[in-house]
Amino acid sequence: MLSSILETAKALKVSTRHVRRMISEKRWPFYRLGKRTIRLDLEEIKNLGRLIAESKPQAENKDG
Repeated sequence: MLSSILETAKALKVSTRHVRRMISEKRWPFYRLGKRTIRLDLEEIKNLGRLIAESKPQAENKDG
């Protein structure tokens, strides 16, 4: 289901400014509906976050 910028920000617990930045940097997929309306697929963004987290190597334990 497609969400507005505000709905996406609330669901991800981030600011609308952050969502807009991710869109302008083309880091998150989005859909334009007309000239001004932008919608995001929350599941796509969550899956993207999971893929990024899985691809990062875990930090080594540096005790001592």
